[in-house]
Amino acid sequence: QRVEAAVDARNEGADILILARTDARTCLGMDEALERIRLFEKAGADIVFLEAPESIEEMQLHCEAAPNTPKLANMLEGGKTPVLPPDELYGMGYQIAAYPLTLLSKSIKAMEEALGELKAGTPVTGLLSFPEMREIVGFNEYYAEEERYKLKDE
Repeated sequence: QRVEAAVDARNEGADILILARTDARTCLGMDEALERIRLFEKAGADIVFLEAPESIEEMQLHCEAAPNTPKLANMLEGGKTPVLPPDELYGMGYQIAAYPLTLLSKSIKAMEEALGELKAGTPVTGLLSFPEMREIVGFNEYYAEEERYKLKDE
């Protein structure tokens, strides 16, 4: 009913995207989870998301249960769902893949390594060049804007 209410609101002009999620797999079983996914699609959800499928087969069943609605795969290293590359997910029927902790985990590991090198008194390896970092962080655009608004007598 909540998905139906959200769809009605969207259809009446609300600027919303409806991502319908079920956690039923964990507590009520796969059959109930798939039925909810089917109901989400029937109700008109924009995206459907089955939390924690435990095998590739369950992921495929999720995709088959809502053939006409985009599906979200949540790729959490160490979680219950097999972590697959985007191309494999797309081939299975997923249109969206979230890797919510991947970049955070990788950046923490890089920071720990850099801190270890600093503590040991050795040069920190694997750094971006200063020009690369300036470009990525947006310094160059900042400097261009600074120049654009610079006072004439500066």
